[in-house]
Amino acid sequence: MLTILILLSVILSASAQLLLKFGVKNISMTGSVLHVLVQYINIYVILGILSYVGSMVIWLYILTKVDVGYAYSFTSLGFVLVMLFSIILFGENVNTFKIAGTLFIALGIILIARGR
Repeated sequence: MLTILILLSVILSASAQLLLKFGVKNISMTGSVLHVLVQYINIYVILGILSYVGSMVIWLYILTKVDVGYAYSFTSLGFVLVMLFSIILFGENVNTFKIAGTLFIALGIILIARGR
């Protein structure tokens, strides 16, 4: 159950990054400061912030139950998720080095999880 909560926290954190990116990708930096700031108030940015808050609340609970070294290693999964979904959602470029690095991160998470 705790591993599921750890994964949920990581998924919410990765989702927050993607939502924030989606929310700010069309923001224009021209005009008054107020005009620029108002553009940041949109549903995607708000959902991104709420996802971070949800992730943090779950994370605080997790820290009361498991070793921080074990739990924190799973946050690396966020890199994998964000890279994968940034390719799918935003058409970001991928190359051999990104794929290799992501596979190493995934392997590290598997090894840490199995070593518990």
